[in-house]
Amino acid sequence: MASAKRDIRTLIDSLSEDLLLIARDVVEAHVARAVSEWQAKNEKVLLRKSAEDERARRNQQALERIERVAARRREREEKKAAANALRMEQRALTSTPTAKKPRVRRGLLADGTEATAVKKEPTPPPLFVHKRRRDGEIEQLKRDDVAPAVVPAAASTVVEAAV
Repeated sequence: MASAKRDIRTLIDSLSEDLLLIARDVVEAHVARAVSEWQAKNEKVLLRKSAEDERARRNQQALERIERVAARRREREEKKAAANALRMEQRALTSTPTAKKPRVRRGLLADGTEATAVKKEPTPPPLFVHKRRRDGEIEQLKRDDVAPAVVPAAASTVVEAAV
């Protein structure tokens, strides 16, 4: 009986070792599957996080670029303002206040000192009457200085014919 107990114990021991091996294989398979699922989930999360980090980095670069452009623009404007101020100072220093000749006013605003001495006699308005010759050529009539109010009868007929 001792040999039967020994044989049963060896069988039980071998079965338990086999069960342990099977359980170990099953557990390893479950662990491997869980690890791969965890990696897949984390990969998505990591990809999302890396994409967000990339967007944030691009936005930060864009902001820095805008700030650099604004700083350059401010520097250019300051240089322009300084150059303009320097130019104005140089003009102020180089131009001495000299007495300018007053402008001669003409027309209604004339004060009557120099403008009245220079006045000319008014010229009569030009004639807009034309005389047509028989060959078709147009001759402009000239005003007689003797009597501008008296219009010859032939000229009046020409005026009526022209109208």
